Amino acid sequence: MDWNRLDKTQSQQILQHISIAADPGMFAPNSSEASFKPLSFYQDYMIYRVTNYATLPSFSLDFLSDGESFHLLDGSPSPISIVNTKGTLYLTETNVIDYVEFYLENIRGDDGDIYMIGDVENLPFLDSLSLDQQVNLKQQHVAPSIAINEETEDFIVLCDLFYDGTLVQAGISVTTSGEINIQPREMIMASHAGGRA
Repeated sequence: MDWNRLDKTQSQQILQHISIAADPGMFAPNSSEASFKPLSFYQDYMIYRVTNYATLPSFSLDFLSDGESFHLLDGSPSPISIVNTKGTLYLTETNVIDYVEFYLENIRGDDGDIYMIGDVENLPFLDSLSLDQQVNLKQQHVAPSIAINEETEDFIVLCDLFYDGTLVQAGISVTTSGEINIQPREMIMASHAGGRA
């Protein structure tokens, strides 16, 4: 889903809220704007992006907010955990993949960035792979799917990931409270011969 721009009045209200927690001069109303994106898995929270155009290059900060409290998405799991504990998270089979993608996009772990591969053609680093590697990846790629652990009622998202510098098939366990546990299972491009087990 695309970002929705807020009008000038709404942007100024958001900027006022944010300036309380951040440096007040960081986002001046005449050189900054705010936009938002609804999130299907939160009942009352959206993601807000505040962009400062006075600097070169411009920069943006993202926040989870209900319009009153703002939680900076700083790369740690804390802001997402705080919002999840407020009881606004609502996971279903139709939105759990969106939640996992959102979580992975906003958390920086010890293993570096982790990308869920939904569509191979949209992979940012596809051009950096050799032609053989691209063909191998496209042949072995499986779109994300969902299963439910009957004992724990956790969601299991089976997907391909760029994880720790490697392309892997993984099972991601997602609790109803939003906790995530990634279990890499098999390298996708371990060799050019044979498929997955």
